[in-house]
Amino acid sequence: MDVVDARAFLVLAEELHFGRAAQRLQMGQPPLSRQIQRLERALGTKLFKRTSRQVELTVAGQTLIEPARELIAASERAVESVKSTITGQIGTVSLGFAGASSNAEVAALARQLAIKTPRLRFEVTSSQFADDALKKVLDKSLDFSIGLWEFLPSELDSLHLGDDDVLVAVHKNHPLAKHDRVSMAQLAQDAWINLPGGYNSALQNRFRNLSLNAGFVPKRNQTVPDSWTVMLLVGVGMGASLTLSSVASAVPADDVKFLEIDDPSNTPIPLRLVWRRDALNPVLQTVIDTAEELFTPETSV
Repeated sequence: MDVVDARAFLVLAEELHFGRAAQRLQMGQPPLSRQIQRLERALGTKLFKRTSRQVELTVAGQTLIEPARELIAASERAVESVKSTITGQIGTVSLGFAGASSNAEVAALARQLAIKTPRLRFEVTSSQFADDALKKVLDKSLDFSIGLWEFLPSELDSLHLGDDDVLVAVHKNHPLAKHDRVSMAQLAQDAWINLPGGYNSALQNRFRNLSLNAGFVPKRNQTVPDSWTVMLLVGVGMGASLTLSSVASAVPADDVKFLEIDDPSNTPIPLRLVWRRDALNPVLQTVIDTAEELFTPETSV
């Protein structure tokens, strides 16, 4: 029994009248009679008792009602699933992000997708560093990534989500902590605590550029695995560190003072959502459209 047969059978079972059933099905009565007869031959049993006055369901016909309904419902679900996939409402999307600098944006995007497309599976993976997350998008391990990058490979497209200010973190008792703004040259003799670098590590590239602009190469430079460790070591007076306004807001650091840097080249670093240009499909486009609605500022007329 196929879906067309199941629908014809159910309509006739409800009407118990070939004329009315044929009208509902928008077909002639003789074709409906032949369709039911073919179905009965295929099943090897009578589904209806026919007399000149009435049509009644047989026991076999009554037994077939629920399976016929289930067949139609399954067919409708299949059609809906295909349509939803085509329109980007169903599927799986993976997103990587790097630590505290993008926690708020990841949460906002996940929350909005859950409201807008509840049947979309949104898998979020935390990567310690933006450089690692970028590599995973390039090698197709991830569909998207959110991170801080000043430059992107040509294979990637991006959406600008916001900006992160670059600050310097020092212990609250540091001689410069009484200021709100310092030059990097004033910190030339300090020990520095940094995150691991990488080709696309925006923060570490900025640290190298600012140090060179100030005319010094850091003499003591300790590398630690994450921003929480950075703030811990700065908080016990082991050195200064270049960091971000998002980290200053997200990571507890009572003994740390955050200072602005007096250097015109120290512009904010853009926070971006990135994806491969050649990987677009309706599901990915749904994520991009949702991110645009969330993070693209409205332009006034």
